[in-house]
Amino acid sequence: MSGGIMRWIGIGGVLLLALGLASACQTPRVADRPVSDWQPKRVAVLPYQVAIGGEEGNVRSPLTGASFRPGPMIEGAGMALDASLDQWLPKVAEFSIIPVSQAGAVFDRMRRENISLNLMQAVLATGQKLQADAVLVGFVYRFTQRVGSPYAADRPASAAFDLNLIRVSDGAVMWKNSFDETQQAFSENILVASQYMDRGLRWFTVQEWGDIGLGQLLERMPWRKEASKKAAE
Repeated sequence: MSGGIMRWIGIGGVLLLALGLASACQTPRVADRPVSDWQPKRVAVLPYQVAIGGEEGNVRSPLTGASFRPGPMIEGAGMALDASLDQWLPKVAEFSIIPVSQAGAVFDRMRRENISLNLMQAVLATGQKLQADAVLVGFVYRFTQRVGSPYAADRPASAAFDLNLIRVSDGAVMWKNSFDETQQAFSENILVASQYMDRGLRWFTVQEWGDIGLGQLLERMPWRKEASKKAAE
């Protein structure tokens, strides 16, 4: 691939969280018992927050401290992931869901009316207000759009984002997981074939790539419906 330009080979291709992140939240503790001992029945889902770091360095999760490589971020990255989560979560989660539209409005109001609250405090206050057992919080660190067509791309889609389930009673992180990948051509890595089986052999938009990644991420969530667990096996 001369000049560093990627092309389809044959048919094989593939906040600003300005909530005071440095001082706004303390690193939450990890759950002190296996998640299997605890089952959330009602979970509030917050809108994805965009976390932006310097081009030369990594950006860290404001909740867990996990490090990710930043990159170009399309407008509406968070909303794209919100839409995907809204589609995926009811299919796989065995708990009752308080949707982004409802939980996000409460979270925003908490931040406006209580400006002294740090991020974690606002998350927990939102969960308490909605009488939820836990709050699902996600951050997006990179959401880079494909450059080119579905069958000839100069640059593939690339995304990095996570999900964190926070227990409302004590702020413990009961589960966390992430997706941090750039699409590869099938001809370069045969192991990525499974990513294309349902959608065809082509270069995806970053919205499609994020949707694929979010589905994979939720397959690793402990509190899944039995049908979802069997499908993932």
